[in-house]
Amino acid sequence: MSLLSYLASIAGVSMGLSSIPQIYKIFTRKSASDISKITHVIIVIGALIWMLYGFEINSIPIVLSNFIGIVTNAIILFGCYLYKNN
Repeated sequence: MSLLSYLASIAGVSMGLSSIPQIYKIFTRKSASDISKITHVIIVIGALIWMLYGFEINSIPIVLSNFIGIVTNAIILFGCYLYKNN
């Protein structure tokens, strides 16, 4: 694995984890009133397509980073659903 592959893997995982501060804010405030739900739906759909592509070309970094992105953005959407009236 080349240096660029390692850096791409680190970048992908970091980008997937970048939603954690938003998750923290939603669940500590118990409010998601100012969150754009459609943005996170689009991100989940795009990440799902990229993850499937990663499976097709046998690329663990693509699969892993997009899986993390799907999970974190799905948690945001869950928070939006859970606190929709707050």
